[in-house]
Amino acid sequence: MAVTILGRLAARAPVPVFVAMGRDGAPAIEHLLKSGDIDFTATPRHANILLVAGRTRESDQPYLDRLHDQMPHPRATFWWGDAHSDDIDEARRSASADDPVAPLRALYRKLIGGSYASETHRLSDEPPAPWRGRGDHGQGGEGMMGGVPYGRMMPMPPTPDIRDGLALDVYRTQVGPFMPYWPAGLILEVTFQGDVIQSAEVVQPPYPPRDIDREPFDRLLHEQTPLAQIERTRATHHLACIARVLSLVELPTLSRRAQIVAARIRANETVAIGPLRKAAARAGLMAAIKPGLGRIDDDLACELGGPVRRAAGHVLDSRNDDPTYTRLGFTPVTQKQSDCQARVAQWFDEAEQALALASAAPHILIAQGQLAEPPWALRAPPLDYRVTELLPGLEWSEALLVLNSFDSAALCRMAPLETP
Repeated sequence: MAVTILGRLAARAPVPVFVAMGRDGAPAIEHLLKSGDIDFTATPRHANILLVAGRTRESDQPYLDRLHDQMPHPRATFWWGDAHSDDIDEARRSASADDPVAPLRALYRKLIGGSYASETHRLSDEPPAPWRGRGDHGQGGEGMMGGVPYGRMMPMPPTPDIRDGLALDVYRTQVGPFMPYWPAGLILEVTFQGDVIQSAEVVQPPYPPRDIDREPFDRLLHEQTPLAQIERTRATHHLACIARVLSLVELPTLSRRAQIVAARIRANETVAIGPLRKAAARAGLMAAIKPGLGRIDDDLACELGGPVRRAAGHVLDSRNDDPTYTRLGFTPVTQKQSDCQARVAQWFDEAEQALALASAAPHILIAQGQLAEPPWALRAPPLDYRVTELLPGLEWSEALLVLNSFDSAALCRMAPLETP
């Protein structure tokens, strides 16, 4: 009887979910964050459902399997959007346009109640330490200190620390592609000394920029589109970037507030961003970001779309010099994206200007060719400069801030697949 009651209470609790973010999954997850029925865990070890949001690459399937096998029983995988297989039952999948909360709750209730079988391991069952017992002393290598390891990573030999030259053990591992506050799809081969990055290489690039917010721009190829709709789309994009940074600097309440503001803008409500910006300043947002962190030169900042020819969040098309913005009295955003602080400040600037323009020009229609691509569009070729050049010497928390201070399109251009 007591077990039955506990099971019913557990089924009513928020569903513990670990998210594996695929391509185009970010907007959907940002929308799902508003639900109190879902508990997004920081590790698969605390989740019962692996939520795969968006399209994933075939090459990422082993990483999904590894995440899946770390979840405790009972467990299941739920596909929100495209699935790799057509034989997945309806209880474990939902179309990208549908709200998955109800199906997730139903699946969780069945798992807790035992009416839905827990999924078995996907990876082969191997000993957790196959090297155990091997070597002169059973430590998995030759010699008292291990020497040559039998198939396991060992932090040796010591190399000079890039900060002060002291000889420290190094550890080399792959990071990604599915982690909280991590660019979806990105896999880096990182060499650590302690929690300090010594070097990093791109193993797999991040997923291309999301397509869901491109609809207003793609519509320009066929018809005129309200400028206010485009500007609201820009504002929500920048607020989503701001929310991630607020979470990383341990301001979760303000991060949640930024998500709510973005949702209200998406619903065509009249919202001011100024109060959020002031609250973030009072809470120490900029003070939490080290000055000069993630610094790039001004020319690269210009190429990534920062300091020049911007008005109300747009890079005006130099081919026809549309006068819409100057006629409405909007001055260019001149804040350069030279470091993380500047890039966050520019997101606030552009979001505020986007809403101001949407309010000042609610009935103006924009035709094909009058606007350049949005910040998340990926049309330009990769840059010679690599984001991995910014990471050596940073602690892990600083590296996450640097990666999250770039728009998705800029990051894709700066993190192509390394070629020999």
